[in-house]
Amino acid sequence: MGILKKKIKILGSGPTGALLALALASKHYQICLIEPLTDLELLRKDKGYAITQCSRKIFQDLGIWDSIKEFVYGFHSLSIIDDQLSQTINVRLNDLKYFNKDQKYIGWVIEHKYLMQILIDSINSNKAINKFNIDNTDSKDFDFVLAADGKNSTSRKNWKVGYLKSLYDQKCISFRAILKGAPQKRAYEVFRHEGPLALLPLDNDIYQVIWFSSEVSTQSKLQLSSFQLLEELKNILPDKIYPQEIISDISNYSVSQAFALPKIHKFRNVLVGDAAHSFHPVGGQGLNSCIRDVYELSNMIKNFDKSLIINRKIFAFNYFCKRFIDIFSLILFTDFLVKLFSNKNIFLYPIRFLIFYLLRKIKFFRVNIFSVMTDSLKRYDFD
Repeated sequence: MGILKKKIKILGSGPTGALLALALASKHYQICLIEPLTDLELLRKDKGYAITQCSRKIFQDLGIWDSIKEFVYGFHSLSIIDDQLSQTINVRLNDLKYFNKDQKYIGWVIEHKYLMQILIDSINSNKAINKFNIDNTDSKDFDFVLAADGKNSTSRKNWKVGYLKSLYDQKCISFRAILKGAPQKRAYEVFRHEGPLALLPLDNDIYQVIWFSSEVSTQSKLQLSSFQLLEELKNILPDKIYPQEIISDISNYSVSQAFALPKIHKFRNVLVGDAAHSFHPVGGQGLNSCIRDVYELSNMIKNFDKSLIINRKIFAFNYFCKRFIDIFSLILFTDFLVKLFSNKNIFLYPIRFLIFYLLRKIKFFRVNIFSVMTDSLKRYDFD
């Protein structure tokens, strides 16, 4: 079978599935994209995504960064704060690795609706992608079946894939708000005893607020009026930032760490993105890890015919192994951050002080820690 004739079915066209469809279509495969939601329904999620340097390079490689950068909001500094100990470190442009020194920003934020509109428009104009709301196909007719249907993946259940999952005792509320008084183009990651608080800049004075706390505390917040919620937020915001108005619906979700085990004998069936793994959102790595999934998987499929027969027979397992270090390092690292900083254990205070001291005083330490989050552990060879 020639490489240009491969047929691939993708289940789910959220950000991960849509990116996967475009990445594989660019390699001249015929894509069958199954998505029960309409385009309008796919746009409705009210969410902001952080975009790292590694993701920016992948978008460039896929040829869509020029479209995306029209809608991103770049930030050139990141404040990391230990609220309990009043410790702060600001990461800036000169803390980027040498291969990112040409960049004006250390990261970007984009709203879900803008990212999805770009991806949907690209899919709808791509003749190699056929999109259907109902799956009337036979999976046996495809070379690969790739499931990117989210955390509650139906495919994962239908394929009877082993799935190890552990829920955090935290939940999250998220909304867009007008916040006055913050330095321009600065993002925040505030570690508090009940959970992290992230402020992602979306525009001048407009931020995506991602607020973690215990399940009981989160449920209590959801009962508050917008005015009461802003008053509670005002008491914990750093740098004399003042919340003025909530300008979106308030969403909430649970937080877990999980990963799916590959089935060796079903090499054609692969779980991708949130269907395959999840970890605490602290550090904004969720979508970025999914983007790296897409890049790795699309390149493996591109090189499938050139690979050893044994690697073809265990393709899904081989993909799992290639992503293992990145995904498990994120699971462990985010879990470490949450357990270390989201508590009032005074015996951990010296460790926290030491970490912030090293981040402030030793640039090599600061640059390399930040690089893990923005560049990923693996260095990709971009064309």
